[in-house]
Amino acid sequence: MSGTIASGTTARDAASPFAERYEAVLAQLERIVQSAAFCNSKRYPRFLRYIVEQTLLGRADLLKERLLAIEVFDRSSGYDPTTDPIVRVAAGEIRKRLAQYYVEHSHDSELRIQLAPGSYVPEFHFLAPGALSEPAFTPEAPIEQIHSSASALSGATLFFWLRRTTAVAALAVSIVLLAWWVRSNNPIRQFWKPFLSSPDSPLLCLGDWAYLLSENKGENSALIEASANHDYLPLGDVEAMDRISSTLARAGKTATLASAHSTTFDQLCRRPVILIGGGPNPWTMREMKFLPLRLVRNFAPGINGILDRNNPSKLLWTVNFNQPLTAIPKEYSVVARFHNPDTGQLTLIAAGVGVNGEVAAGEFLTNPEYLREFIQHAPPGWQDRNLEIILETQMINGDSGPPHVISTRLW
Repeated sequence: MSGTIASGTTARDAASPFAERYEAVLAQLERIVQSAAFCNSKRYPRFLRYIVEQTLLGRADLLKERLLAIEVFDRSSGYDPTTDPIVRVAAGEIRKRLAQYYVEHSHDSELRIQLAPGSYVPEFHFLAPGALSEPAFTPEAPIEQIHSSASALSGATLFFWLRRTTAVAALAVSIVLLAWWVRSNNPIRQFWKPFLSSPDSPLLCLGDWAYLLSENKGENSALIEASANHDYLPLGDVEAMDRISSTLARAGKTATLASAHSTTFDQLCRRPVILIGGGPNPWTMREMKFLPLRLVRNFAPGINGILDRNNPSKLLWTVNFNQPLTAIPKEYSVVARFHNPDTGQLTLIAAGVGVNGEVAAGEFLTNPEYLREFIQHAPPGWQDRNLEIILETQMINGDSGPPHVISTRLW
C-alpha cells in the first residue's frame, strides 16, 4: 500500500491535525488489529490500518470508495462499485468488529476508533484518562502586566485602549451568545439533553443473537438464525450503536458499551440506559412493559409487529417475515425516552420490528434533519415528559429508506 505508515512508526506530519497524537492512535490501532475481532482476518486489519494511517497523514479527503478498492483490495483502475461492492461490505464489517472490540468492559477507558456509517474516514475519540487534550489558551501577557501598562498610558491613549477593549468584549459576548443559541437550537442536543446533562455516562446495551437463539429453540429459529447470519451481534444493532455512540461522543458524552447477556439489572439501576434492539435484547422486551405501544415477536408464526398494550389482541403495525426479506414493503421502529420506574433511571429504547427497523431508529436518533422535523411537529411539552415515537421506513430490495414519524405518545 503506497503512502502508509509502517507499524510502530513515530514520524509526524506537521500538516496533520493529529500530528501530536500519532503514537496514541497507532498504539490503539495495534491493540485493535491484534484482538480476537480482527486477528484471524487479513482483509479487515489491512483496511482499518490504511484508513487510520491516511487520516493521520492528513489525507482523509482521499478516502473514497474507488481509491480504497485499488489501494486496499488490489482492484484495477477500471473498478466499478456498482458491480463490486467490496469496499462498502468491508466497511460494514469493520464497524461491526470495532463494536465487538469495544463492547468488552476491559476496553472502556481506551481511545476509541470509530467509523461512522456512510463514511470511510475514521473518528478518534480521546477518552482515556490522561489522554492528550487540546492546549489551553494562555494570555500573551499576565493580567498584572496589562494593568501596569494601562496605568502608564496617557489619557487619550487610555481612552482608545478602553474603547477598543470594550468593543472586543462586546464581540466576545456576541460570539458566546451565538454559540449558546446554536447549541440550544441544535436538534441533536434538544432531543438528547436529558442524557447530555446527566452527570453519569449512559450504559449502551446491545442485544445478541446467542440469547434469542437459546430462547427460541423450535420456535421460528430458522428465521431468527437466517436473519442473524450467524453473527454474535445483530448488524442492525451495531449500526444503531455506532451512530448513537459517535453522536454522543461529538456532544461530549461517553457511553459505556455492553451486550445484553453480560448486563445485570443492578447495572441498569446505576446510570442512564440506552437499550438497542428488540428481540435479541431481553432488557428491551422487559422494559417495554411501561410503554403505551410495544414490540411483539411471533404474534402468529413469522409475524412480528407493534400493539397497544390496552388492546393486545390486534397488531397496529405488522411485518410478515414468512416472505423473503427483499419482498417486505415496510419496516417499523419504536423509539422511547422515559423515566423507568423499574430502575429509577432515564431509559431510551431504540428497537425495530426487524433488523432494518433498528437501522432506521439509529438514523432517526442521530440525524439532525430527522430530529428537527420531529421537533417542529412534536406535541407541546415533549421535552419534559415520557415520550414514545413509532417510525415507518419504506423497504426497497431489503434496504431501509428514510424514517418517518407515524405516531407519538406522551405520558
